[in-house]
Amino acid sequence: MNIEKIYNWLLSSKLLLFTTAFAFVAVRLFPRYNQLDDISLWGSLLIQLGIAFFLMQLNQSYNIVQKHTFLPTLFYLLFIGCNPVFYYDIKGSAAALCLFFCYPFLFNSYQNPKSQVNALNISLLLVLGSLLWPPLLFTFPVFWIGFFRFQCFNARVFFANLTGIVVIYLFIFSWSLFQEDKNLFFSLLPQPDMLFVVHKLHITGFEWLTSGLLILSCFIFGIYLLFFNISERIWTISVLSYFFFSSFIVFIFYFLQSEYKSAWGLINYAPIAFMLSYFFSHSNRRSVHYLLLLFFLFFFGINIAQYIGS
Repeated sequence: MNIEKIYNWLLSSKLLLFTTAFAFVAVRLFPRYNQLDDISLWGSLLIQLGIAFFLMQLNQSYNIVQKHTFLPTLFYLLFIGCNPVFYYDIKGSAAALCLFFCYPFLFNSYQNPKSQVNALNISLLLVLGSLLWPPLLFTFPVFWIGFFRFQCFNARVFFANLTGIVVIYLFIFSWSLFQEDKNLFFSLLPQPDMLFVVHKLHITGFEWLTSGLLILSCFIFGIYLLFFNISERIWTISVLSYFFFSSFIVFIFYFLQSEYKSAWGLINYAPIAFMLSYFFSHSNRRSVHYLLLLFFLFFFGINIAQYIGS
């Protein structure tokens, strides 16, 4: 077996990319041919597929992995694969899409202390997304970490980031007064029972297996980044270290609020996909090449098992 050819094929094969995307669509729609009029099914599918290809565009625009590879998209599709928890979560999918649209504004703030406009845009997107899925408000500190890692965090950026909350809710309040319906405003305020209640842990065996592997992979990546890749350019180190810290924060919410595990998973799998893509694409060791192949086979197997189980 020529592992180098297989490795290069996994990294940059368009055939593999579109085959994976086709399989992703097929396992969602074909077994549910009698539910094709379900807006939630179609909406979740299209948004999640859009997020996957958005990651590829993000990598090409900001040169995060620095190689021509489709791994971020492939990993994301593999992670959300056939797990039924993602099939109909249109609110969580839309909220995750709002968060991912924040990434360009964050990346454009790199070493720019006058990033108030970018901070405001991030805030507006997060608050708009929170109207669909209130726990998205918990991601504000995740972006503060990003501003800090990108050396642009200061008082002006911080308060500009909070201004978006005031702008959105002031507009809603003004609209409710115009409509003479104050309940409209109060109904859109985030409810404490959706934000601060710790839900009973409900994680399936397959989810424990995949989550455990991904957490272990993040630890290994962190060690690799800290000890073996210190010569990398500062931009890349800043982005990857931000992904590293943010993924563990989101994992905490994933376990504390397992009722929303679908949305937290959709949010968290993107930075993990980038970290793993960087790790696997920046090594000439045959052992890493074999590990990438095993990683793909493992998640293909998990997806097949979840598909059969559903």
